[in-house]
Amino acid sequence: MSYSIYIEKDNGAITIEEWKQAVSAIKGIRLNSEPTEGINPFTNKRISISNSEGSAAVLFKSGGFLGFGSTEEWVTAIHFHKDHAYFRVTEEIENKNNPVRKAASKLAKLLKAKIR
Repeated sequence: MSYSIYIEKDNGAITIEEWKQAVSAIKGIRLNSEPTEGINPFTNKRISISNSEGSAAVLFKSGGFLGFGSTEEWVTAIHFHKDHAYFRVTEEIENKNNPVRKAASKLAKLLKAKIR
């Protein structure tokens, strides 16, 4: 069973406009309204899931040695809904270097919001 963590304000709503400004202001996060695509593991067919307005992709960088063999991938991980944002909890979220954790923390600070 999965659950989500929310980015919320105590005393009011986060507007879509301030959300978009915050996402645009932080390096390694960008708005992504393009559909997320993947392979259905049961049918092996390509599927497409639309993202809502305000969905944000987080940059994941991996390894390499002295810059060789490193990779970058944008992953849509934080979603905006009505007056708050949320992201799914994974085992990796406990790691303080997790890109989603870092992004959520920066967004919450910029928005003067809390992570719950």
